[in-house]
Amino acid sequence: MPLVQANGIDLYYEETGNGEPLLLISGLSGNTLGWEPIRPALAERFCAISFDNRGAGRSSAPPGPYSTRQMADDAAALLDRIGVARAHVVGLSLGGMIAQELALAYPERVDRLVLLATYPRLRPGVHDPWLNAWLQAGERGMDPASFEICMMPWMISPAFMARHDLVETALVESLSDPYPASAVGISGQVEACRAHDALERLPQIAAPTLVLVGADDILSPLSYAQELTERIPGARLQVLERCGHVPFLEDPETVAETLLAFLAA
Repeated sequence: MPLVQANGIDLYYEETGNGEPLLLISGLSGNTLGWEPIRPALAERFCAISFDNRGAGRSSAPPGPYSTRQMADDAAALLDRIGVARAHVVGLSLGGMIAQELALAYPERVDRLVLLATYPRLRPGVHDPWLNAWLQAGERGMDPASFEICMMPWMISPAFMARHDLVETALVESLSDPYPASAVGISGQVEACRAHDALERLPQIAAPTLVLVGADDILSPLSYAQELTERIPGARLQVLERCGHVPFLEDPETVAETLLAFLAA
């Protein structure tokens, strides 16, 4: 099992394909399996490096709270351990926050940057109840299927939710994940989300940046993507139609094509 000691913890990672290195950073509680819808397409052009953030999957889950800067340090340490000096970076949701910190703290390590379904800082009035639901589910041991059904409307588009066959398939796939995040890990990652605030530092990001957002993303809507685009020098915004918070679950072909077009430019 590919584990490395990085930043004082064990990090699980996978490498797929050949070519320039491409680092994929997962969202809250996510692990390497979440990238499967687009990993094969990306691996045709790049060496896709996915890993489990601290607190998720097969990586260590030390007591929190964590911070997005700490998790960016983890990512940089992973690149050190596997001998990658510089990589393209794609971050989803919490992974996009980590990617912001990685580009700010280690500009020499980030080639092209993609911020997918993410935001520069949390809006407590909207995000706190959602994050509290994650904490309470872990602490109380909520039935996983019930929790997934409650979370789905936040994560995927109304059009997808109206297709019960697609919802059922997505639910089965989610519940079959053999490496669910622990309550300790989720708690640490939730606190990283709460504390993240890169808004005033975004103009310091030097990497060519693509901001991607689903048109039907209600968790990180277009206004947050516009905020990122306006503050990061030269950043480009692209809206993915008929997609929610995790676009590659709904339209993996378009997401993969969009990423490849930007990263290979």
